[in-house]
Amino acid sequence: MGNIVIASPNECKVVSGCSGSHYRVGESFWVWWFCTHYRTIGLNLITLEVHSTDVETSHGVKLTVKGICQVKVKTTKTDEDGTIATDHQNIRVAVQHFLGQPESEIAEALQLTMEGHQRQVLGTLTVEEIYKDREAFASKVMEGVMSDLHGMGYEIVSYTVIDVKDSNGYMEALGATQTALVKREAAEGVARNTSEQRKKVAEYKANADIVESQQSSAATIEVNARKAEAQIAVNMQKQQQSDSEKLLELKKAQNAAEVNREREAATAAGLIEKAKQQQQVRKEQTQQDVEEALIKVKVAEQQALQAQEESKGVSLAELVEKKNKAEALKVEAHAQAEKIKYFAQAEADKIKEIGNSEAGAIEAKGMAEAKVLKEKNQTFQYMGQAGLASLIVERLPEIAENIAKPLAQTDKMVFISQDSATGSKITNDIIKTIATMPDAVEGLTGIDLKDAISKAVTANPGKISM
Repeated sequence: MGNIVIASPNECKVVSGCSGSHYRVGESFWVWWFCTHYRTIGLNLITLEVHSTDVETSHGVKLTVKGICQVKVKTTKTDEDGTIATDHQNIRVAVQHFLGQPESEIAEALQLTMEGHQRQVLGTLTVEEIYKDREAFASKVMEGVMSDLHGMGYEIVSYTVIDVKDSNGYMEALGATQTALVKREAAEGVARNTSEQRKKVAEYKANADIVESQQSSAATIEVNARKAEAQIAVNMQKQQQSDSEKLLELKKAQNAAEVNREREAATAAGLIEKAKQQQQVRKEQTQQDVEEALIKVKVAEQQALQAQEESKGVSLAELVEKKNKAEALKVEAHAQAEKIKYFAQAEADKIKEIGNSEAGAIEAKGMAEAKVLKEKNQTFQYMGQAGLASLIVERLPEIAENIAKPLAQTDKMVFISQDSATGSKITNDIIKTIATMPDAVEGLTGIDLKDAISKAVTANPGKISM
């Protein structure tokens, strides 16, 4: 008979009996009564506080060092093929040393071993080496104690130095010296960096000021050049506008003078015609007065004859008839005078209206011409010098044709010369005359045709074709 025993992962069951000793970790097994016995050894991690008090270093300075160490039974190993397996041999060693002992006794034995090696390493180092490089100190302690622990079946999982101090103030003085040194170096570094920073800032600022000054100077020169060009263009445009306005004002003045002349002429013609009509009217009135006087004379004569006839015994009816004839002649003469007067007034009004119409037509013509000149002025301002030059260039063939036109009317030319170059000289003279046209245009209008054509060719080289 027997029992089933279960070994946890953190403990090792050591089974002893007829068949020898066996080590079970993390598994279950059968235990026979009376002939088999098992005991337990813990595999838990054991924490050790390793104290070394007043241990002299290599320079004789006494230090107190406190470290924390983690140890456990070495239960695993790595085979040659890289697999992890249970290290039964190492467990056998730990069991031989500590099986049946409580964990406190095991910890005490391990701690004494660690303290001995820690004191040993402290005696080989200086305070500065321990204080400045605790990791190197811990590594040396672990290297020294590793073989001893392995002989007991244990291994170090970790070892850390948590405190190093002395009772004589050596480390405090060392810290103060180091602190002063570090502060001095820090102050020197700050001063050097500040000085270097100021130098770099001043250098960069000087370079930036130089670049900014150069850029500002270049920009100022460019702006002044642009302003000068713009001012020249504005002045030329103002000059052209002034010339156009001058021509417009001159044309307006000429038109106004012509309108005034025509108006005055029409007014004078109307007054002259009115004077003529009035003269004619006065003439007709005078003629009428003469005729009335003649009629009166005739009436007096008739009265005298009537008196004579009455004295001779003429009848009253005949006298009345003669009187009526005299009155009829008087009325007819008055009507003829009024007719002539109305005819003269109508002719005078007609001449006046004709004069006013002609004056209005002349004034409208002048205003139309002034408007055309104004629109041409605006067009020329919009087109600029290049546009005016284009218009003048388009007229050059017509100008050349008119220059050579008198030669077309020549029937025959006779040259008397000692050489044969007379005919070519005429051609050269015509060409020279045409060649002076740009200078003549510039003198009359202020437009440089040569410069305008050169700028047009430079600005649009692809559009110029021969």
